[in-house]
Amino acid sequence: MTGPRSPRRRRERAEESMASIAHFLLRETDVHRRILMVRDYANRASTLPAGERAGFDVTVIESFLPPMPDTMPPRRHPAPAEDMREVDILVLTVQPIELKAALAALKIDRGPDVVHRGRPYFHTRVPFTAAGFADPPADLTVAVTAIGEAYGLYAQHAVDEIATFYRASVWVLAGMAAGLAEHTRKADVYLPQTVWWYEPGRQTPDRFEPRPEVASRGPMNLQLVRFDPSGVALRDRLAAAIAELPDRHRPPDLPADFAPRVSVLSDAVASGDKLLRDGEQLVKLHESNQRIVLGDQESYGFAFACRDMDWIIARGIADFGDQEKDSSYQYLATLLAVHTVLEFLERDYIPPGFAIPGEEPGQS
Repeated sequence: MTGPRSPRRRRERAEESMASIAHFLLRETDVHRRILMVRDYANRASTLPAGERAGFDVTVIESFLPPMPDTMPPRRHPAPAEDMREVDILVLTVQPIELKAALAALKIDRGPDVVHRGRPYFHTRVPFTAAGFADPPADLTVAVTAIGEAYGLYAQHAVDEIATFYRASVWVLAGMAAGLAEHTRKADVYLPQTVWWYEPGRQTPDRFEPRPEVASRGPMNLQLVRFDPSGVALRDRLAAAIAELPDRHRPPDLPADFAPRVSVLSDAVASGDKLLRDGEQLVKLHESNQRIVLGDQESYGFAFACRDMDWIIARGIADFGDQEKDSSYQYLATLLAVHTVLEFLERDYIPPGFAIPGEEPGQS
């Protein structure tokens, strides 16, 4: 972001610091430096639950052991890159069609600006008004890329990898999802409040007892609550996106007067590695939690990886998770989801550190 009101980025996360120390301990040979690094590691590690720091502890211990003959080198936790890039917003998509739609919404019509470990990154800027406090408007820096593969594990791994060389104020997962037929329409847009990982449970000899885990968002809800999904500006923006839709991406059954419904913070997305194609699983999930009206495969992995960062999930309904599923709405669903997030960022989002007139420092 540019201008005198440019926000300060958040301090380095504990996991990033611990990964760096564990990484360099495997290479450092000076005894005094190693003692200082271990002391620093112990101070930072104390802020995390034991389960989350276990892998780092193993790496630290291994750094004191001589290598075993004829064995593979120990796995090293990735350290944050020396050339860490700072952006305000990082947008993640999954499938190539979703990346194409996201680039179109952001008006990016060129090749990637950066390719890192084979993953392309596109950079741009979008104006923002900070709920009317930024006058004239300033810019948010945005990076866009794709996970490339479905499933929550790949989403979690992608966030962990990208976070080693990108630091962002807000992480966004944008794309398509399956919707509950009686509660959603194709191309409707949802910014859910929570994510339900529906696969955990206990298998007994005669039944499966589900024990879902829930990922909830914290401070970002205070920002999203200001966003009016029925506002005229968003309605006009989505209508323009539909009017400019290329013929090759226009669903053949799209009504001429179609206007998508947008829901913010009213719903939950069910997430699991099962591809919803039977038309029944989503119904059963809705019966267990009335807020669940859409499902995907990546949201929980993404939300889990972003658990100590601000995140947004934006999903457009592309199908109803049944045998009649086709791809005709995938581009449009993603396009409208990205436009919805952009409207929020440009109109209502207030970046961290933004100086609101009349507010004392540290109150924002």
